[in-house]
Amino acid sequence: MKNNPIYLHLKPGADPIDISALSPYLAVIVIEAGVTPEWRSMISKWLANSGCLCMLAWGPECSLWDDAVDWANIEQFDYMPIPDDSFILTYWFSDDNLEDVFEFAKGTAKHPTVELMRTVLLHISKQNDEAIFLKKYADA
Repeated sequence: MKNNPIYLHLKPGADPIDISALSPYLAVIVIEAGVTPEWRSMISKWLANSGCLCMLAWGPECSLWDDAVDWANIEQFDYMPIPDDSFILTYWFSDDNLEDVFEFAKGTAKHPTVELMRTVLLHISKQNDEAIFLKKYADA
């Protein structure tokens, strides 16, 4: 099921919708717009609380997204040990092209203890490019 992605467009600063029904899922965050640290933190907590168990970040400041999701996962368990089935694996790709990231998501990314049922393509941008991103993902 990971190969049938769900595209979700978020404009910087927008409130996310409830996607907890997709849990457990892999998220590919495609960053094409700048965001505030506060919004990045809020979205990272939303990912952690909605069932993301593997996160791949690509685009400007992708390493900051990696860190923010790591911290959201740690805070989710009040700095106590994170259970294996709740640990979020995080990756960031600053030197790769998007097609390589999609290929990694489809073929390599997995959680060690939980089968990921869905892939969410989280596009952070001022404009919605659903058809383009779904095609790029399918072609990867």
